[in-house]
Amino acid sequence: MPFDALACPDWLCRSPLPSLWQAWLPDDFILRAAVYTALALALITLLVMVHVLLLAEVSARRQRRRQRFNEAWRPYFALCSLSDDAPEHPPLARGQRFWFVMQWNRTQLQLRGAARERMNRALQALGLEAYVLGLLQGRVRSRLVGLTCLRYLAEPRHWDAVQPLVTNRSAIVSLAAAQTLVAMDASRAMQLLLPLATTRRDWAMPRLSSLCQQAGTQAVTAPILTVLVGAEPSVRQRLVGLLSWAEPRHAAPWSRARLDDGGTGEELQAALECLCELGDPRDRERIVRALRHEDPGVRLKAIGAFRQQARATDAEVLLPLLADRSWWVRQATADALAALPGATPERLERLLDQVTDRYGQDALRRAIAEMPA
Repeated sequence: MPFDALACPDWLCRSPLPSLWQAWLPDDFILRAAVYTALALALITLLVMVHVLLLAEVSARRQRRRQRFNEAWRPYFALCSLSDDAPEHPPLARGQRFWFVMQWNRTQLQLRGAARERMNRALQALGLEAYVLGLLQGRVRSRLVGLTCLRYLAEPRHWDAVQPLVTNRSAIVSLAAAQTLVAMDASRAMQLLLPLATTRRDWAMPRLSSLCQQAGTQAVTAPILTVLVGAEPSVRQRLVGLLSWAEPRHAAPWSRARLDDGGTGEELQAALECLCELGDPRDRERIVRALRHEDPGVRLKAIGAFRQQARATDAEVLLPLLADRSWWVRQATADALAALPGATPERLERLLDQVTDRYGQDALRRAIAEMPA
């Protein structure tokens, strides 16, 4: 069958308009196909533009409704945070509950103490507690909004609903659930979370430190020591930084054992930081040995620990460290010399003659210049 017959049927070509259209099309098959392709692409582009415009209009209308909702409920939230008497509230449609919870979370972020408790009661009075628990079964966004709300409520009765999310494959969801559990019961949460952290490599150390800070030293001490004693070396090296959130007097035996028996640089630094907080004179010899460790990070921590219990006659112990190859160690040593009991600029000037390293001399001169007059 000829291409012209396919391009324009007889019944269509008899009319004047199709005849004009057929006359305008090129005779070459490839060129005619290119024209049809261009027209199809133009039509698709037009449809996409219309679709985008429709989506923009729908989004703008939704944003306006959201803004009107926030403006209507903002006075209610303000009154709830200030008064124990529940004020009258605008009507809350079923489809607006998610907006309500999001605005409630933002308001709670700015409140503390009794005001936050009053807001909790307002949420419960509206019967939205069950809806918030239902958000935990939704997508990531819904789960995060629900977990944030439950963290502000901090009700231990919600523990069973939140705990399964700690093992969620999404690090964001699991850490949000962990934060919520800590708000509910810090001691119970850390007994669950710190052992779990040994297998969750996707939990970043800053987030774990934030959890420990939120839980407090009393809740962190026993679980972190249990983990450090029983964990493999690679896991212990990763989590040993959390020892700084434990009670120094309880962490001291582990720290002394590490300094006596040896350990990685990270473990020794954590141990020295613990002994620095404790300030026990019985640890002096351990700290002095650490001043000669091959790891500059260990030497730096040892200087900080030694500085807490240094005596006026300890200048001879610190002077060799002014020739250390680490810039940080030299600067910390100079500061420690300037902080010795009875140190004066005149005494430190006399020590300059005993320093052979010119970089160490520069560090000590800097410390002398920064001493108060």
